Amino acid sequence: MTGPRPRIALIGPVPPYRGGIAQHTAMLSAALAGQADVLLLSFTRQYPRWLFPGASDIDPAAAPPAVPAPVYILDSLNPLTWRRAMKTITAFEPDFLLIPWWTVFWAGCFSYIAGAARRRGIPVRFLCHNVADHEAAGWKTRLARRVLSKGQCFIVHSAAERDMLIDLIPGARVTVHPHPVYTQFPDPSHALPRRAGIELLFFGLIRPYKGLDVLVDAMGRLGDRDLFLTVAGEFWAAKGEILSRIEKSGAGGRIEVIDRYLSDAEAADLFARADFAVLPYRSATGSGVVPLAYRYDTPVIASRVGGLPEVVLDGKTGLLVDPGSPESLAAALASLTPEMAQAMAAEIKTFKNSMTWESLAGAVINANQGD
Repeated sequence: MTGPRPRIALIGPVPPYRGGIAQHTAMLSAALAGQADVLLLSFTRQYPRWLFPGASDIDPAAAPPAVPAPVYILDSLNPLTWRRAMKTITAFEPDFLLIPWWTVFWAGCFSYIAGAARRRGIPVRFLCHNVADHEAAGWKTRLARRVLSKGQCFIVHSAAERDMLIDLIPGARVTVHPHPVYTQFPDPSHALPRRAGIELLFFGLIRPYKGLDVLVDAMGRLGDRDLFLTVAGEFWAAKGEILSRIEKSGAGGRIEVIDRYLSDAEAADLFARADFAVLPYRSATGSGVVPLAYRYDTPVIASRVGGLPEVVLDGKTGLLVDPGSPESLAAALASLTPEMAQAMAAEIKTFKNSMTWESLAGAVINANQGD
């Protein structure tokens, strides 16, 4: 897009809402504001309480972004607010509307707004964090197709997501740009005590597809090796099963579980201590944990699924293992050394230079040409 500064309307959660999508929207909106005039619309309510498994979707310690200042207007369950949001967007006269997509819960709201925008001559671009929900189902695929078909073009964070989107919407114009590093996270403030020669970290919401059970089984195969694992994040499923598995694994003395949402400052300290972050996912399109780990130059052990091999360079910025295989993961963990962690951290310092928010903002603005 050339000429005067473009005008962009962006919808999405931002702090004080929790989670990677809110962090992503805030960072992207700030980067876009450096290159365009941005209207940022967010939510007065995201999810009904019964649908959100965590303690709360609000982080009381998180401040809303200052630039651009968000307009909190959308209620996921109140169509009247969708109409008010559309009036605000229309009055802004944007060159295009940008909508993040990550779950079919938003199908009703985003389908209405995208359809209304197109009827008013406003092009719609979708930034797809997940083309399909992590817990796949036929009806979810159909809903996703119905909503995303209203988009003029798309931005994704991996070639795997691009291929999935083109399967869903043949002929779709798709731009691929890696997920930027979460540079907004603070520097570590405390040097946490080390418990072993190699510190491992499993971080984030605990859901079945993330394969924590595989990691626990792998730890159980390592005997008395000098490794310690920290599991940090809210359980959204199978807490009792995981805790029982840890107890039976024989590795309970080398596994710490922090079962709650952690602040950015706490996350900083955990990643700074970790020699390696571990993502034993059974399936994935990508993960916000990788760019968070790279913020602290922490190498990543990840399953060879989805878009993870595009950002975890095997033998350079981390190691790749077979998904769902405790044997493969255990072998990788047994090979880890402090010297390997240091060499990979040095590789990350260079590799992450291509994973910037300013570059993503430019890709969003110029996305109409496709990849």
